[in-house]
Amino acid sequence: METKDNASGAWRPNELAAARQQINQIDDQIVKLLAQRFDAVTKVNEAKQSADLPVMDQGREDQVLDRVTNKDPNPETHVYMRQIFETIMKNSRDYQTHLTNTDSNH
Repeated sequence: METKDNASGAWRPNELAAARQQINQIDDQIVKLLAQRFDAVTKVNEAKQSADLPVMDQGREDQVLDRVTNKDPNPETHVYMRQIFETIMKNSRDYQTHLTNTDSNH
């Protein structure tokens, strides 16, 4: 059912559906990019293992968080962008730990 915007400012279901479709398309792109990121994390993990370096590098994580926060053009979402990347990096560390444990079990 399509409704038109009216003087009362009623919401329009067709706009909601379009916005949700746009989010789905963006989510698909994010999944592809995160898969690429995990591939890069695998390479980082291999290099760290070769150099006997720990998974956690707080200095590097701080650099990444500052960089991605500063790339966000909307100051109102900086805190949320930072939180998203904190979660991404935590999952990357967890994945590196998994890879290290898997390698040491073989």
